[in-house]
Amino acid sequence: MRARIALIVVAASGCFYTEPINQRPSASIIQASSAAVFRGDTVTLSAETHDPDGDSVYVAWRAYTCSDGTTPAGCDAAPYFQSSSVDISFPAPALRADAVTPTESLRVILEATDSHGATAEPEQELLITVNDAAPTVELRAASSYGFAVGTPVDFYPQVMDADDTASTVFLDWSVLGPAYADSFVDTPPLGKELVVSTPGSWDVQVIATDPAGRSMMADKHVDIVPDHPPCLASWAPLAPPAGQTLPMADPTLFEILVVSDDLDPYPPVVGDPIRGTTTFSWSLLPPGASARVPLAGVIGNSVALDPASYDPGDVIELRVEIQDRTHTPVECADSDPTCSVISDPTCIQRLTWTVEVQ
Repeated sequence: MRARIALIVVAASGCFYTEPINQRPSASIIQASSAAVFRGDTVTLSAETHDPDGDSVYVAWRAYTCSDGTTPAGCDAAPYFQSSSVDISFPAPALRADAVTPTESLRVILEATDSHGATAEPEQELLITVNDAAPTVELRAASSYGFAVGTPVDFYPQVMDADDTASTVFLDWSVLGPAYADSFVDTPPLGKELVVSTPGSWDVQVIATDPAGRSMMADKHVDIVPDHPPCLASWAPLAPPAGQTLPMADPTLFEILVVSDDLDPYPPVVGDPIRGTTTFSWSLLPPGASARVPLAGVIGNSVALDPASYDPGDVIELRVEIQDRTHTPVECADSDPTCSVISDPTCIQRLTWTVEVQ
């Protein structure tokens, strides 16, 4: 049985029927997204419609930002979002239309009209409370000096907040470690610089709190290490394998090209107030001698040898040892052409050239 009501009209010539009366459609709002909405979140809604006559139903959405969505006076006069789609998604703005007042609620209106122009009554209304979003914070640690004791470690927070600027978010810092920090000072714009003289595991925490009191914590773990010995990285000429000699027929410059070290590298870093440079100690084992002779006054990275100062067939050992500011002793046996004072055999502090004069 159709839901339309037919109107019967009686005339002198007989009876006839008019078009059935069109009935209004109905509509409801289905909230597909979470009921807890924060500023910056996306709201997802759907329109559910029904028409008693089976007619097509068209929808129209309007969404307003509000301080108090229970009355139209508490909302902006113009909608910030409109759509004619059944399924919609739109953001929950942080601020109302004046770009100053925080959004505290949304007022969503749904109108439904069928293909004959009948409109659902009353129009559907949904009030959505918009909560203050907590800030987010991520923490990054960086060191230009290999996280060595006594050198600065910088901590950089990345603060974001959907409804507050980073400058209004308060940061509360703390340091946890095996001892007291030597210093923990501000670095612009929002960071911190940590200096400690105790090796070990250290944790830096920061709590970001927005004006509404919502907060989030970030934690960064760093391992502060002792100042490691320097490492010979590049030299010329190449040293011969053990048991072999390097022939020298012309004046030759023996030099260390690169020393790798977090604090005292070579070549030195110009203008860095913390970094120093490598110390070079050169010695020579003359032909037929049993004791090495330190090359007094030679403190640079190179030594020149002239075969004219020797006889053909003479065998000479030229040795260099390097140290940084900690002056870790190179205590390997004198007969060892190379020496590593740490567990890494690729990081050597002694190099020996065995040269045969030709």
